[in-house]
Amino acid sequence: MKNILFILIYLTLIPIKSFADKKDITNINFKPSVHIGKKGKSYEIVNSDTGEPVIGKSSFKFIAIPFDCGKEGSHSDCGDFKKDKTREFISQGDRVRSELGSYDNTFNGEQWLTFSIFIPKDYKTISPTITSFYQIYEMKNGPALKIEDKFGTMVANIMIKGGTVEDKNLISINDMKGKWTHVVMNNNYSKNKDKGFYNIWVNSKYTASYKGQTHGGAPKGLYVKAGIYQSFLSRYLSANGMNPNWVKGQEANGFPTQMIYMDNIFRASSKEKLKKIIAKVYGESEIPNGLNVDLINIEEDKQASYSCGDSNNPTWYCAIAARKSDLTVQFFVEDPNERTARIKATSECFKEHNDCTIIFSGKNN
Repeated sequence: MKNILFILIYLTLIPIKSFADKKDITNINFKPSVHIGKKGKSYEIVNSDTGEPVIGKSSFKFIAIPFDCGKEGSHSDCGDFKKDKTREFISQGDRVRSELGSYDNTFNGEQWLTFSIFIPKDYKTISPTITSFYQIYEMKNGPALKIEDKFGTMVANIMIKGGTVEDKNLISINDMKGKWTHVVMNNNYSKNKDKGFYNIWVNSKYTASYKGQTHGGAPKGLYVKAGIYQSFLSRYLSANGMNPNWVKGQEANGFPTQMIYMDNIFRASSKEKLKKIIAKVYGESEIPNGLNVDLINIEEDKQASYSCGDSNNPTWYCAIAARKSDLTVQFFVEDPNERTARIKATSECFKEHNDCTIIFSGKNN
């Protein structure tokens, strides 16, 4: 009888310890995403005594094993790429993930959000395959925001119903390796283009802003996803001379294993509430500067000092990309479409440098 009682007490305590570990990392109730049938885990919790990267007591560890895809219900990451005919923004196949989703914690309106990410020194970018680290996902309407690795730059991909509206370069992946990078966001999700906005700080530096529609109109709200989510593995395979028609469980044959760590994944409806959450988690410990919201502020638009200058196409859009380390090294592109102009300018810069950012885009006139 005593043995049975001991076992019952032991089993009761297990989830309590796991929950305590998670509370040190996040205030969001996460669940594994599209994980059934995978060889690897959707996530691990590593503690400070393991020697792995941890802030405080513990952090999430995500590993994307090559070609280790899973499924969930009727959705599968395995097989050829395909779209849901009834909801075009939903797609499946040609994917691998080690990811968590907070499907039961939906929200709308203004939000303050944070996450910290550690990228190991041996991490490899797999573009043109898309690697997402963090997403704001609109229920039944696709991604509203993806923080992703795009050709070696961490980019904020602002989206409506899964379609890109604008990309914002945040920081070079090389500058993130071997250390923690802290991201704070103040976002307002609205169908009204005059009310929606993004403000993003990286390591306390005001890095990106956006004003316009940020919500596709789905009534059930948005939620957070975090971890590694690789889309279109076939693109990397094709670009590297390998067979793009991969199957679950095949040998890696040079396809990189990606691993990251994440911590401080918090969400609150106001700046003051976020401060209280962070203060409670850290207690007497020092809060990293990148998460100290008292140190952040919204700077004036730095693009104002740049302009398109003379142009043969006065009704077109122009974009100027430059090196982050030397803003005088610039690449100028014109196009009838503003997003295309930004992409072309960034591509031209990345042909010669690995620290590129857009410093201006707008109408020539």
